[in-house]
Amino acid sequence: MKIGLVAPVEIVPELLRFTAREFPDTEFLPVAYRTILEIPHLLSGQQNRADAFLFLGETARRYAAETVAPSVPWTAIPRSASALLRLLFRAAVAGRAMRIATDWPREDVYRLAFHEIGIPPESYQVTLLPAREYNEEQLALEADRMAALVRSGAADFCVTIFYRVRTLLEERGVPAYVLQPSFEDIRAGIERIILSYELHRSRGSGLAAIALRFTAPEEQFPADRGYDLGAALLAAARPVWQFARDIRAACIERPPAGYLLISTRALIEAATNHYRQILLPARVRGASPLTVSMGFGFGASAEEAKLHAERALARAVLRGSDQAYLIGPGFTSPLPLSRDGRFKQKEPEHPVQETFLPLAAKTGVSVRILTLLYRLCRDTGRTRFTSAELADFTGVTPRTMNRILLKLIDGGLAREAGRQYTARTGRPSRLLELRIRG
Repeated sequence: MKIGLVAPVEIVPELLRFTAREFPDTEFLPVAYRTILEIPHLLSGQQNRADAFLFLGETARRYAAETVAPSVPWTAIPRSASALLRLLFRAAVAGRAMRIATDWPREDVYRLAFHEIGIPPESYQVTLLPAREYNEEQLALEADRMAALVRSGAADFCVTIFYRVRTLLEERGVPAYVLQPSFEDIRAGIERIILSYELHRSRGSGLAAIALRFTAPEEQFPADRGYDLGAALLAAARPVWQFARDIRAACIERPPAGYLLISTRALIEAATNHYRQILLPARVRGASPLTVSMGFGFGASAEEAKLHAERALARAVLRGSDQAYLIGPGFTSPLPLSRDGRFKQKEPEHPVQETFLPLAAKTGVSVRILTLLYRLCRDTGRTRFTSAELADFTGVTPRTMNRILLKLIDGGLAREAGRQYTARTGRPSRLLELRIRG
């Protein structure tokens, strides 16, 4: 992807160094201007050179849009409270009193910023200059008004959103700072652009979700070691957030020990080499004593992808720690992992399926269901499950699973082994023992 960066010439070199370090796989086209008046000319006939344009300021974007119609997405990075906090810190270090003249008409953000750093209203003063239509003559008048406020003692320094105003104030010997978006704001804006672009480009492949759940060894984290478990969960979260960034995913924490990531199928497949190299479990083990189970889900909507991911996670949990499972519309697939996170090739399943042909004819249960149940027993080392667990794993409704179990019991491939209390219901669930041999 190629993104055009529309920014003042003063910050472009630093901005390009930042983007090269943080987004090495994205190409950035600098559109550097000395005054906002230059932007329409710089963009005219040039929009076909980039997939989207990012403006460092809403004023610059609005001014350009009055003359040039956007033919690709245009996005402006807003100035945030965090950016203002950084500026106020620099002013405080320089010994400035918190009396400010500013052309940024966000008094609410100033109040929030001073509240964040613990400065009460009686200890600061912000003089807001009235907003006017942008032109070079107005900027000069604005600089004159700010300079007058400083010289009269009503302000100790100035905060402006225009580099040109800062230059004019510095020429007059007036202390001034430019309020520009922070690099955190810029990073977030670029990530939104890239995700929007990838969503549009991969619309045919739909959305994808990944549900994650950490597991802690009970013998290592008994009930009286809650602080240690909390520290382990925090350490395990870092590789999850890094993985989310790798696939440009929205990352939602799901306490006490889970996460949900929303991205696109194309991005996830690219990051995992089409599920042959899923590195997250190995990274979690490297950072903490925890293991992670993963459920991958696809869908035409975020809700469908999320539902499939949650069902896939339930199957992965059944198979044991450090396991992954994939579910999409009309298909399911286990993704066994080796210790280094690489896809582990298994023995071909065709001989097993052929073995089940006579059993399928005898019981009336499909070869696919018999194969899934056999793999469940083989991979987990268990033979006893509740009917709800079996329904989740095979992707059928509980009612359908009960009918399947009746057929298996009649065919001697299952038996009722008792009752078991589960967290899902308040009454005991029927426990079934499977006797399916490959």
